[in-house]
Amino acid sequence: MRALGRLVFLALLLPAFVCGQEPHKSQGAGIPSSRPLEARVSRFDISDAVLRDGLSELSSKNIEDLHLGFEETIRERIQDDPKVQSPHFSLHLQGKTVREVLDSLCNSDPRYAWSEDGATINVYPRATADDPSYLLNLWIDKLAVSDVPDPDQALTPLSKRFPQQQIGYFGPGLGENTYAEPWTAAFERLTVRQFISRIAEHMGPRTSWVWEGGKNERMFTFLKGAFHTSQPSLSQ
Repeated sequence: MRALGRLVFLALLLPAFVCGQEPHKSQGAGIPSSRPLEARVSRFDISDAVLRDGLSELSSKNIEDLHLGFEETIRERIQDDPKVQSPHFSLHLQGKTVREVLDSLCNSDPRYAWSEDGATINVYPRATADDPSYLLNLWIDKLAVSDVPDPDQALTPLSKRFPQQQIGYFGPGLGENTYAEPWTAAFERLTVRQFISRIAEHMGPRTSWVWEGGKNERMFTFLKGAFHTSQPSLSQ
């Protein structure tokens, strides 16, 4: 289940970020902390990039307590190249805050918006903001994890809670995102997005998570520190 770079599907089902801070409906769990948003980035340079590239560059900066969650627009097929389907742009910024960088990124690709929840900054497709059937917007009444060693096993109770959803996990490599100690926690009245953010935040002071893939091969990736622009893929 933990082979290097192996896609692990926790549930197989039916075949089946305009700009500025958006007050996303799933907010509510956790106490927002604006410190990372006000941190200044001395230089931010991307050329002929897509939004994912920009967020990857931002995640690579040494910004204390920066947690990012990126929900890429789900493609028709996982093999489809998101760089072909996304606007390309260049940004060359100096001395801007993280907030201003996020605004510039979402201005450059207005399909996306961003919001803050707890310690995490979420970047998500604007079109999903009011979609109650979108997985990350679904509400959880109660959910608990017990002695889980890493984020992929923290997803197991989520897949049991929503058995008709396809929830996958793509691991960065054996041992690269394990928790310092097994994690036990209980949650009430939060969204799937908020639960995913709590999973990632528990990995350490700077973490990222990404939701991506095709309609029938959707997956989460959890990373300590920066995330990369390379995409997991499946052969046909």
